[in-house]
Amino acid sequence: MSLPRGSRQRTLFDTPLVLEDMFEETNRYRLFHEKVMPVMWGMREELAKLYCDDNGRAAIEPVMMGAVTVLQYMENKPDRQAAEAVRLHLGWKYALGLPLDYGGFHATSLVVFRERLLAAEKGPLVFDGVLETLRAAGLVKRRNKQRLDSTHIVGNVARMGRLEMVRETLRLAVELAEKGGVRPPSMAELVERYCEADVDWRCQDKEKLGAKMQQAGEDGVALLRWLEAQPGLCSHKTTALLKRVLEEQFETEGGSVTRKEKEESGVVKNPHDPDAQWAAKDKNKEKQWVGFKVQVAETVAETPAAKKKGEPTTNFITDITTTEAIASDKDGMKRSLDAQEGRGLEHPSEHFVDGAYVCGETMAKAIESGGELVGPMQAAPQRSQGIYSTEAFDVDIEHRTAVCPAGKLSTEFGKINDGHQGTTYYRIQWGHQCDTCELQQRCTSSGDKRRVLCVSLRHDLVQARRREMLTPVFKKRMKQRNAMEGTISELARNGMRRTRYRGLAKTNLANLFHGAACNIRRWLRLIAWTIDQSGGGGQRAAAQKRGFFSGMPAAAALA
Repeated sequence: MSLPRGSRQRTLFDTPLVLEDMFEETNRYRLFHEKVMPVMWGMREELAKLYCDDNGRAAIEPVMMGAVTVLQYMENKPDRQAAEAVRLHLGWKYALGLPLDYGGFHATSLVVFRERLLAAEKGPLVFDGVLETLRAAGLVKRRNKQRLDSTHIVGNVARMGRLEMVRETLRLAVELAEKGGVRPPSMAELVERYCEADVDWRCQDKEKLGAKMQQAGEDGVALLRWLEAQPGLCSHKTTALLKRVLEEQFETEGGSVTRKEKEESGVVKNPHDPDAQWAAKDKNKEKQWVGFKVQVAETVAETPAAKKKGEPTTNFITDITTTEAIASDKDGMKRSLDAQEGRGLEHPSEHFVDGAYVCGETMAKAIESGGELVGPMQAAPQRSQGIYSTEAFDVDIEHRTAVCPAGKLSTEFGKINDGHQGTTYYRIQWGHQCDTCELQQRCTSSGDKRRVLCVSLRHDLVQARRREMLTPVFKKRMKQRNAMEGTISELARNGMRRTRYRGLAKTNLANLFHGAACNIRRWLRLIAWTIDQSGGGGQRAAAQKRGFFSGMPAAAALA
């Protein structure tokens, strides 16, 4: 498609001119038209790179497609409802600056626009553009306080059992083989088993189900060998998927196929979305899902103050990073900070998180960047009842010394590199001092009756944080993290909890639009509240000086 060459000259039939009196100064559609549309037009140079200069029929204006997508996520509308709103909703026409008789476009145009963003690796473009505008307005600083938390994203697929998943993968591979022209010798049996028949979900016979699983494994291995020998099918994504599923579910040695007893983490749970993974939120696995995980970072006010009734938040989302469901929160935090660094933001001066992000290493990295990771440290592992835990020992990493509960100084303090486990730690001993210690029975239950203490390389930070957690000052500071739950709730209410798309890339793009829509909603609420507090348009200039308004007026922007 070619880049459209339409004119931005306004006409007498444009909705903002005809219906200006219908939308008051604080109306969200009017504010969108006046404040957000100039931001979108500022991205046109980047959006133009998604299209050719002269190659076929003209595409729909990419700026409008981007603005429609943002409105779509602001009001949680699917593609068809969004396309219908562009054609029939006067508020949307006003926001987009369209003429009253604009006929709209087909809903699939939004799909094509998102695919072009992904193909050109421009997914964060709109989110970054909105964030840069907030930064230019003074609402987001280059270095600020932040809070971070994660939540689960349910995938757009059903959770399958192992047998069902393997059989469905085989069905897709059989359908691929049917389209290949040359059919495998056992095609009739494969079609009958995996395309025409199904497993009775009420069946409780483990031997019968086990036999079907074994048969599926043997058929899958034979079909995979045939597909890999076909020039036109060996590199197909379905062939690669079948190979992955067989490797995850079966062991093939010496020509025999054996089902694995347990599944490893990160295996395919549904062949229609291999990126969606099974994960559990807690140790008891009470919250389970198949899908993804998202990390949400938000600014925190430097000096929290009491707000007036109805005053909107001044905190904005600085990053939304979608990860695999089994990715740890520590890894997600690193990805989030790297993404923000790519946007020109520095590491936060104070980073408020929960216990899943805090350990000695992450605290040390925060200090290296000139900041502080503020969050509760997980409790030390409990030993046998009555035995002193690690917390009872005073460890000084800098001076390589430790004092036991009896007040005795350690005799050995060595650094151990465990090649088998791939870890490095300190090993501390008290030697013969334990032999005559009056606290020996409460300190160790080992055979030689001598206590050995193993701690991480940054145990000094861990120890200091666990002691700090007991103070009222720390508990008061941690209250600044609590509002993160409200932000995640806001995103979930607007559709982020369950993705409409399949694949990590598409889900990440959708979440970036959710973040951009959330920031715009908050920005427009702040502008409207400022106008109301200032007494309306008469004090508009004063509000502009305070940095709440950016961009040109609508008439100047579209002239």
